[in-house]
Amino acid sequence: MSKSRKKNRELRSSDRVAAASTESRETWKTTREKQKKKKSGIREIFSKPANRRNLIIVAVVLLLLAASVRNIVKLELENRRLKHKQKELIEQRKELKIELRNVNSKEYIEEQARKQLRLVDPDEILFVFPNEKDKDNAKDK
Repeated sequence: MSKSRKKNRELRSSDRVAAASTESRETWKTTREKQKKKKSGIREIFSKPANRRNLIIVAVVLLLLAASVRNIVKLELENRRLKHKQKELIEQRKELKIELRNVNSKEYIEEQARKQLRLVDPDEILFVFPNEKDKDNAKDK
């Protein structure tokens, strides 16, 4: 009897192992299916041609939108730079108009003759002082 009891025990333990392995297979299958379901969302998006086409269309639209925004910003910066330059040129134009009015006056002509040509009236004496550079050159020699 002891042999038969051993066999029964062995059968029972093998049944337990078989049952446990079947349970583990089933749980493995269910967890695997759950994982597939989780991944299936992304896979599903890329697997269907209509979804791929929609994704491509959305990507192209986003790229075009980004390029348009970049161009708008670039043009806005260029516009600001040109407006600043325009203000500077308007100021320069005002100064030149004032100078143009004075060009024909006797005082302006005399002032320019004194500055540029170093002309003096007959009763004036012109004093010429050496520049700092001239002093340095004289010391070096």
